[in-house]
Amino acid sequence: MKLGIDMHHGFLQEELPVEEALQKAKREGFDGVYYKLPLSVSPTLDRAELQAAADCARELGLYIDFGIGRVNPFNTNETPEAWTIGGGDYKRAVEKMLEAAAFMGAKELIGVTAGWKGEHKGYHVYDRFRTDVTWTEQLQATARFLKSLAPALRDTGTRINLETHEEITSFEILRLIEEVGEDVLGVAFDTANVVSRAEDPVSVARRTAPYVHQMHAKDCILYFSDTGLVRQVKPAGEGFVDFREIFSIISAHQPDLHIQIEDHKGLMHLDLYVAEWRNSHPDLTVEETAELVRHAWRCQQRIQSGNLPDPAIYEVPVYAEQRDQRLQQATSHLSGILREMGLRP
Repeated sequence: MKLGIDMHHGFLQEELPVEEALQKAKREGFDGVYYKLPLSVSPTLDRAELQAAADCARELGLYIDFGIGRVNPFNTNETPEAWTIGGGDYKRAVEKMLEAAAFMGAKELIGVTAGWKGEHKGYHVYDRFRTDVTWTEQLQATARFLKSLAPALRDTGTRINLETHEEITSFEILRLIEEVGEDVLGVAFDTANVVSRAEDPVSVARRTAPYVHQMHAKDCILYFSDTGLVRQVKPAGEGFVDFREIFSIISAHQPDLHIQIEDHKGLMHLDLYVAEWRNSHPDLTVEETAELVRHAWRCQQRIQSGNLPDPAIYEVPVYAEQRDQRLQQATSHLSGILREMGLRP
């Protein structure tokens, strides 16, 4: 397995040319980098620029992986740069990005079904809770769009791995894979995002392992609130996510998995006590909910004993003040586990 860094969450304090960014990643001990779009390497997908970046990565012994952006037709307008590269044709834009990624040797891509709308309040930060179109209708439209991309995915030998993002459950992703085809669709397992949808990370690993071709590794804690639980993002090793067990499960299927460290701050609420929230999660299970409550109880005890900082206090400093410590912690923890398990040199 290889351990890389998500270039858009926590790593870059400023925009750097891709060659400088790669050199920075190499200095900090990563095996590769992940960009959310090929457009981050070349806004016009210029083949000479793409080749130069690929050559630089190869000389440094690094990989470059990419996301492919939004695949839910109800929110693709939130990626205007993709519309531009497609000349107003979003499907063509995605096809061109698939071609560009394949040209650079990146075949396991990440797609997302929505984005975090942090400027809004309450449930409306998630597309899952939209009232102009239901989440079921959005998933149906997503399936149709992914099916339309299947010929391009097969021609380029690429696969879109849907991220277990803040708005979608692993159950829903698995149903999309069944409908669209596992040769062109897989799972990008974000180990902490699944918690925000009341799913236990180890259970998700067991459920999705045969289809996981990318991973975003981040940790979290849970604590109780008036409406249920609150998830706080932590660097790997400072929360309750059992990476050793997760790697053990997934390595049986994907021994050469690329693991991207994605680090950022933030709180998300699991409103387990609220009927509206529960009713929007028809796959919610008693077993996994109970497991998360158990984790919350243990985290709460660690907070009360002083073994974990008070979440409100921890959240106050801006990320930049904690960035170096957080990334060093995550890299050390994940590298150590992978080496102990014989999964990384």
